[in-house]
Amino acid sequence: MLVELKLSEIASICNGSLLGEDRLVYSVKTDTRLSLQGSLYLAIKGDSFDGHAYLETALKNGALAVLSQQDSQVRPLVLVDDTRQAYADIAHYLRQLFSGKLVAITGSNGKTTIKEWLSQCLAERVKVLKTEKNNNNQIGVPLTLLGLKKEHQVAVIETGTSFVGEIAKLAQITTPDIAIISNASGSHYEGFGSIEGIAKEKGALLTGLTAEGVAILNHDDPWFDYWVGLLDKRACVSFGFGSGADLVAKQVELFSQSSKSILCYQGEEYVLHLAVPGKHQVANAMAVLLALLNLGVTFESACESLSRPLVIDKRLEFQYLNSQALVLNDCYNASPKSVEAAIDVLMSQSQGQKWLVLGALGELGELEEKIHQQLGEYAAFAGVTGLISVGPIAAIAAKAYEERGGVAVYCENNLQAAEFIKPLGKENAILVKGSRSAQMEQIIKVLEN
Repeated sequence: MLVELKLSEIASICNGSLLGEDRLVYSVKTDTRLSLQGSLYLAIKGDSFDGHAYLETALKNGALAVLSQQDSQVRPLVLVDDTRQAYADIAHYLRQLFSGKLVAITGSNGKTTIKEWLSQCLAERVKVLKTEKNNNNQIGVPLTLLGLKKEHQVAVIETGTSFVGEIAKLAQITTPDIAIISNASGSHYEGFGSIEGIAKEKGALLTGLTAEGVAILNHDDPWFDYWVGLLDKRACVSFGFGSGADLVAKQVELFSQSSKSILCYQGEEYVLHLAVPGKHQVANAMAVLLALLNLGVTFESACESLSRPLVIDKRLEFQYLNSQALVLNDCYNASPKSVEAAIDVLMSQSQGQKWLVLGALGELGELEEKIHQQLGEYAAFAGVTGLISVGPIAAIAAKAYEERGGVAVYCENNLQAAEFIKPLGKENAILVKGSRSAQMEQIIKVLEN
């Protein structure tokens, strides 16, 4: 934690009451399975668990005090109305004390890649705190900010959403110096109803931008003008492939595992080499580059950092099986646009046979059937050799693919899909893609073993 805090200070920050003696705490924890020495245990109530059941356990495990929305005999206790709000209040307080720069990132696609890429580039120069794993929600963002330390110079925070208003809350917690919106697309219609609902939710990140802050926006996105309208005279820089953006990529050459682009910025041209494939990664790289520029890195130095290999677990990882078949492991998550982008990368591979192994895409609401049909059609038009669907939802895509002349294989589960893939040899490239809930990594584990 950035600073140690007295319980009385925490009670004041959270508009709560301190019951019992005042103590100095050095961290805030929400999990009694972790070491609690010197910490304040904060009880979170979730859908299927209630941290209030572990107040006494927390003290036995070394916690100096507890924070709760329910009174109990445990002392010392900071009593608040809502522990989730208290968690956010403490995180925001520490963020205000942070003298470094904070970059917040959102978008339907690319936000994790941008977060990891920017953090990798910055780590060559400064001490960076970044969002770990998928801690990008109203619990994960405070958890990350509570990890701030005096040696950190930049914080790179990913912000996601599962309900209307969540990003607005995260924007107020993080108050970013730099806010990046990669795009808005149909990644989770469920709960938002339309692209408009998704775009407005993503745009809410800009409401927390500091007065001197800068927004980095995708000029090619249909919602660009709407987002600019939210800035209220705060600065904006944009990236894209079309004219009008501050940073433009042209003459993009895509290779099987890399790319080369000409970047135009402030009247100058630069060459950008990336060690990752796909046009979508060029867009992600431009967002990272603009962030680096606004953090004081020169253009040439930023391009050099971006040219180094980027490896993110289960995100378009290139793996060769014992059979010498190439697997594109992109099974961490999936949205309609990211599936299409991954298919494009698959089709750029040199292997003659190109297979798509597709699991269900989640959070699509009433558009679930239509979008899976469209993905099947996209695979057919792209020229995919065969589509292997896993489960009844992905089978909708396989049927649409089959109706357009493709060869579909219908599997009930991941194990069946893995067994089909096993015999494929070196002339085959196989893309494995699906939402987190589809657990497509099970296929990779079977193939690796």
